[in-house]
Amino acid sequence: MSIRKSVLAAALAAAAFVTGFAGAAQAETFRLAHHHAVGGQVDIAAKKFAEVAKEYSNGEITIQVFPGAQLGQEREALDLVNQGAIDISITSTPILDKLFPPMAVTSAPGVFKGWEHAREVYKGEFGQGLIAGVRESSDIEILGFIHLGFRDLMFAGDAPLTLADMQGKRMRSPENFVWIRMFELMGARPTPVTWGEVYTAMQTGVAEGFDTSAAAAIDMKFNEVSKSLLKTQHMFGSMLFAMNENKFAALSPEKQEIMRKVAADTGDYVDLEVNIPAENAAYGKLESLGVKIVEPSNPQEWRDVVAPLNKEIADRNPGADKFIEMLTVN
Repeated sequence: MSIRKSVLAAALAAAAFVTGFAGAAQAETFRLAHHHAVGGQVDIAAKKFAEVAKEYSNGEITIQVFPGAQLGQEREALDLVNQGAIDISITSTPILDKLFPPMAVTSAPGVFKGWEHAREVYKGEFGQGLIAGVRESSDIEILGFIHLGFRDLMFAGDAPLTLADMQGKRMRSPENFVWIRMFELMGARPTPVTWGEVYTAMQTGVAEGFDTSAAAAIDMKFNEVSKSLLKTQHMFGSMLFAMNENKFAALSPEKQEIMRKVAADTGDYVDLEVNIPAENAAYGKLESLGVKIVEPSNPQEWRDVVAPLNKEIADRNPGADKFIEMLTVN
């Protein structure tokens, strides 16, 4: 905050105290960054968040949206939120496993049984436990979650229908143990590439394939660099609104509650009105764009080969076992 704004804020606070209105309204402006394409699922979520924040706060909270990695790629933006250089980012849940190891569970294969199950557990003890854990181990406050849906595999050439055909394929992976290990178990060669560079990696042959939700593939125009999609639905992708904890704590209790409600209502809107319909329509749209949609010859072999990963996640990440249990008993 500038010296001029600091002086003005102090003067307003003093005036409010003198007149007995210590809780007088004060405008707040926050920068929200994300790394997805303009107009895509995540950008829609960001703009809705800004719209709802303005509405719920009667114009006292302004959210400035910076899409397309303008303020850094995904991990960079999250680090800047943790440092307080950016106010809010929309970040994939597993990216936070370096801050709170049990977050790795959110990308565990085969544990989410559908949209309804995922939304229910994130709103319950599972989601609240993740929020509390991140708060205690970092300078980040999770305001709420949004969900992108189930992830499939896309390829530059023909999709492998069996695990035998998957051997040795260069698969784009985030710099995350779960993805790296998953592709190793499938017999592929994981190749770490940040999300914003997937298109180029596929275009240049650095990677032969990658995993994504079908709707995100359309947002990112991956149909231009992919020939096929293998419908594995091996993971359920979720993201979160991460806010710098110190900036959140500086808000009045009323505005803190507003920010939480903004995130919750934005999440419901994006899930129910945008992402679920988008997932249902995405496969047909990808086909119309020239992407061949196929299914594994034996879906069970794909599930079986990655099943040991859940125990590995629990073993590598202290405290993760109880979160996996929450998912498997619901």
